[in-house]
Amino acid sequence: MSDIAKEQASGLIQHFVDATAAVLSQISGTALQARPADQDTATKAATLIRIEISGALEGTCDIALSAPMTAEFAAMLMGETADLSAEITSDIREAAAELIQQICGAAADRLRAAFGQLELKPQLAESDPEDDANTGERQLILITRQDSALELELRILKLAAEQRSADAPQPTIESVPNAEAQRVDESTAIEPAISNSGNRNLDLLLDIELGVTLRFGTRQMLLKDIVELCSGSVVELDRPVRDPVDLLIDGRLIAQGEVVVIEGNYGLRITQVATQGDRIACLP
Repeated sequence: MSDIAKEQASGLIQHFVDATAAVLSQISGTALQARPADQDTATKAATLIRIEISGALEGTCDIALSAPMTAEFAAMLMGETADLSAEITSDIREAAAELIQQICGAAADRLRAAFGQLELKPQLAESDPEDDANTGERQLILITRQDSALELELRILKLAAEQRSADAPQPTIESVPNAEAQRVDESTAIEPAISNSGNRNLDLLLDIELGVTLRFGTRQMLLKDIVELCSGSVVELDRPVRDPVDLLIDGRLIAQGEVVVIEGNYGLRITQVATQGDRIACLP
């Protein structure tokens, strides 16, 4: 592999780790740290999520979650308290995978800025025993929450890039550099780098504008009733006047409150904020 290809592969890995750490920090409210991990750590995964990378770069990477982290991710999405001793069911794995999908959406924006058009498509996958023998073809990176023993094992497996065109050549990446060659001492300054990059990523997310909608209620109507609507018709909703009004972002409930009038415009005085899971689902 050429030096340029190695540098590009290493850059993509670090960008993905930085973006993942930034989004997880935003969701959990806890600073994250990143350090290399060994093969034994990856084999303890309870959930394996395979991410297909296509576009300017092509390849796959796996995110391996330990059982406690799987439960924690699922609880984050649903706005509940994680039961770390509970059995990891298919529903819990699917909820954790949904949160990873939200994280990949934010990570993809950063990767596109550095590498061009990219698509990340995560899905649940089964662990492949044959992959475990190819330790030289992967890089293991461990991201942990500083306030708990929960761990996210990020396994970069096979990352390949193909030359896209003669006008815009891309060096081919045949495999990820050997894990030992990429490994650094845990006492190095990798943690401050992740923290600083995470703050920059969070600033980018906070500048995104989202459409906000107030929902006073709903009503199902027959098509013939809709056709007969005219000026003066009254449509009765399914919500009493004293019930709170819903605040929606991207069609998802994030808060409820009372309608007020501010300088001639409608407004909402928030009385209840939706669960953390509902707010996470609204991330672009």
